[in-house]
Amino acid sequence: MTLANFKSLVAGYVNRTAASLTSVNSQDILLDSINTARRAAQRDHTFELNRFEDAYLTTSAAGAAWTTGCKTTPGGATAVLMRRVDEVWNYSTATIGATTYYPRTTRIDFSYSGQFKREMVTVSNNQSVSSPQDYYVQNKFAYATGVNLYVTTVVDATETYKLVGIKWLDDLADGDAADIFLTYYTDWLKWATLAQLNVYLKDNERFPVDMQVMNRAWESVKQHDGSISNMGESMSLD
Repeated sequence: MTLANFKSLVAGYVNRTAASLTSVNSQDILLDSINTARRAAQRDHTFELNRFEDAYLTTSAAGAAWTTGCKTTPGGATAVLMRRVDEVWNYSTATIGATTYYPRTTRIDFSYSGQFKREMVTVSNNQSVSSPQDYYVQNKFAYATGVNLYVTTVVDATETYKLVGIKWLDDLADGDAADIFLTYYTDWLKWATLAQLNVYLKDNERFPVDMQVMNRAWESVKQHDGSISNMGESMSLD
């Protein structure tokens, strides 16, 4: 479903036109309600449908923001927001015809804050060094602290790595292509958008949203998306 068609659908439930809900004090309250519902969904659930394998982060000894600093190509201009990172890779460059690819090569051990200490060099009094990213260790590894990602050790001033994880869908704007919610989950998104839209409407305009119906739709969304991670062949030793 297109965004324009979805906006018309939701507006019909409150006996309004989409146009009448897009210029309230110069604000598109319908689009804002849609995006509020999408953001809440992404905070509540890690969508496998948003798994992304082409996020490239240029980092240094000072680290780099894995949440907002990734690009869709090494050194490119197109940004991709990330919700979480699962893997960190070195990569190579390959060109076939006019197309350039960046295949993975070696995987870099990755964990969240604190886990990197198992690989640390130590000083003579058995205290860990204060700036681990400045030292060479036997195995290169990556770690995240808050929004920053570090790789020990970054040899040059900056190095770029390929991240695999779940991307964060930015807010929709009029004219954008349909995302996973408009493609697969319009039933839930309809109720969630109406619940958000009711905040802006007068009492006699609000549409009563059955929370049980909306919650059942949300559970169906999570079940459908969760089943994606179980795709592919399975092996049994029985």
